[in-house]
Amino acid sequence: MADVLYAPVLKGRQGELAALSMIQPVTRRHALPVLEIMPPADEVYAAAALRSAIERTATKLKVWAGQRLLLDAGLLTTEVELRDGVGAVGFSVAAAADHGVEVTPIVRLNDGPLARRDAATWHADTRRGIAVRLSAEELDEDAQDIDEALTELLQGLGVDRRDADLVLDLGPVAGDLMVRAHSRLAADVLRELSGAQEWREVIVSSGAFPADLSAYPAWVLGEPPRYDAALYDQLRQRRRVPRQPVFSDYAVTHPILAGIAHRPSPQLRYTVADRWLVLKGRLNDPQSHAQFYDVCETIASHADFVGAALGRADARIANSRGGGPGNASTWREVGTTHHLDYVVQRITTLGEP
Repeated sequence: MADVLYAPVLKGRQGELAALSMIQPVTRRHALPVLEIMPPADEVYAAAALRSAIERTATKLKVWAGQRLLLDAGLLTTEVELRDGVGAVGFSVAAAADHGVEVTPIVRLNDGPLARRDAATWHADTRRGIAVRLSAEELDEDAQDIDEALTELLQGLGVDRRDADLVLDLGPVAGDLMVRAHSRLAADVLRELSGAQEWREVIVSSGAFPADLSAYPAWVLGEPPRYDAALYDQLRQRRRVPRQPVFSDYAVTHPILAGIAHRPSPQLRYTVADRWLVLKGRLNDPQSHAQFYDVCETIASHADFVGAALGRADARIANSRGGGPGNASTWREVGTTHHLDYVVQRITTLGEP
């Protein structure tokens, strides 16, 4: 595998999973997705519902066969046995591996015994390692205590650092004050890491995309800043950080999983250098989904439109009427595909996301 340059955190929904099949080959080579399995809408503690949610996601992950991916079952109930003493962590990685994915399970410091056993058994059987994901709340603890907890976790799982990825997830970031504070926080943790160079990958995540587009009226271009990219740039400039981490964001989605999903109007979330261009139509317009054509044409005429040559998403935006108007999953797929291609292009050509 080529060097990992980007680790996007993606929700395991149709639009984001479809984007993984649409990205450019160079994006595929340099991306290490962090894929969150979506919980079932109800029966969150029922083994059958959990198995079904996992199997649906694993089937769609066939598009990532032959590539490595960090799989996170943390939004599910991980302490319910799903089959033969295996919980959601073990069941999910086995299901993804059955579809050819080089999968790595994600564990957390506060995981229960079943999740830990699943991860330890996976590594003992496959030698493929594990990933540890720390939340913003955990990162706010004393840096030395964090390092000691990581060492204890790895020892308990029987995993060496060279077989483990570390994800420092700072969560939502909004505003310059949070950019400075969170970059300082991540730097402090990185400086305290034992054997920082030994970890397989060290990833720093944050997300700046708004929770929804309710603040932006229909047909008025919104331009929310990419504070997550700014945070990473500040982190890179801090002194005495023992290792440059891999950039990670939540693409065109807010980090925190929303509650009840509302029917969106046709829209596009388009990433540019320091911000997003967001544009949506009206929810109850007579043109309905066909408004997506006009949304795309407006973005394609913008001075910051990258151009159709970037990839399949941008080609579709440039020639929106060449295909159907799609639906909510299609609109998320187009925005996510462009984002992934664009970020990797920026990192490979400019050295920044």
